[in-house]
Amino acid sequence: MSHLVAAALRTTTRLFIGMGYSILFSLIFGILAARYRSARYVILPIVNLLESVPLLGFLTFTTAWFMGLFPNNVLGVEAVAIFGVFTAQAWNIMLALYQSLRVTPEDLMTVAKQFGCNSWQRFWRLEFLYATPSILWNIVISQSAAWFALVACEQATIVVPKNETLVLPGIGSYIQIALDTANFGAVINAVIALVICVLLVNVFIFQPLIKGTAHYKYGTSTDSQLPQQSQVYDLMVMAKVPLLVKRLHRHIRYWWLYGAPKQWQKLGFSRIIQILKKYTVYWRIAWWLVIAVGLYRLGVLLIKYLDWINLSVLFKWTFLTTSRVLIAVLLSALIFIPLAVWVASNARRLKLIQPVGQVLGSIPADIYIPIVALMITLTGTTQHWWVIPLIMTGTQWYFFSTLSRGIWQFPVISKMLLIFFTCQGGVGGHTF
Repeated sequence: MSHLVAAALRTTTRLFIGMGYSILFSLIFGILAARYRSARYVILPIVNLLESVPLLGFLTFTTAWFMGLFPNNVLGVEAVAIFGVFTAQAWNIMLALYQSLRVTPEDLMTVAKQFGCNSWQRFWRLEFLYATPSILWNIVISQSAAWFALVACEQATIVVPKNETLVLPGIGSYIQIALDTANFGAVINAVIALVICVLLVNVFIFQPLIKGTAHYKYGTSTDSQLPQQSQVYDLMVMAKVPLLVKRLHRHIRYWWLYGAPKQWQKLGFSRIIQILKKYTVYWRIAWWLVIAVGLYRLGVLLIKYLDWINLSVLFKWTFLTTSRVLIAVLLSALIFIPLAVWVASNARRLKLIQPVGQVLGSIPADIYIPIVALMITLTGTTQHWWVIPLIMTGTQWYFFSTLSRGIWQFPVISKMLLIFFTCQGGVGGHTF
């Protein structure tokens, strides 16, 4: 049991580290896309493409790169798992921030100008706070995909020289070892531990944050008829915060809003930026030249790669993969769109049922493989189309939790592809 507790703690820690990198990525590229048109024309198409790439599409080249950074060290595998969390969250959070920055009400911007806020203060005191509810909800929506990607990465076995393997301690590797040894009691314990981790993160982190940032919403909202409830938030409000903590928070906030811009000006960065703005046309030309050279290099590499591929087999397998994924999408839509509408039509019902979908969506598809294997044995059929229900077991809950809030997000396709490749001999126990 102590091993399982340690594995759960390590898995949860990786989740938060990946979440931190996702938020940092979103702040950088979301602001660039919202502020600069030239950057927007490049960042948005790339992000829209990357959010549809399955996890194994990234791991085919990032695993070797991370292992090269930390050769024969578990830190390389740690980086792979954290990157899996990043790919499940970063695109959603970045697009949420970008959209909020683009639609910040003009009357609020006018008020900020009247109060004399500079661009730094206007962002942190208005634009970021305005975007906080949307960012936070997108983080919550991405949690099922993040947990799934994390557990799937932990299940991977990395082969290193000298006939050694690296296994990353965590719930995913615990489940994989239990499946390999046919210890189904340990599998059940690991799944229970995963469910407890998801619930604790929701209860102690996300519910208090959602309730605490509810007053940042601008105007009326039809997302829910009842305010978010959080006993943890209520206890924090009633608790007496030490005076020293309050003073420390006040000093940090004051320095961040007023001290940091002054230091920026003292160092002369503002003057440098003003000088660089005079050459905006040249910077724009250089930017597009870099993009053109990058596309040319990518095209050359793609042509060399396609020279040795059997295109007839590739097209056939692509058609089969696409067919299975599309069938899973259609079946999930037929089943879970009506269910999501029914759940979302009542706020109390939504509050009770939606967390269940998030928890079930975090369970890896490998748990269901023994059941499907039994069905194949009993029916005497092949495994080709049994992949479809396996895809649905891992994606329908994400499908449901997204639609029940009235939000459609394309990354659900990415998760379906991830589970599809997992079921074809993929992540669980796979050797990269």
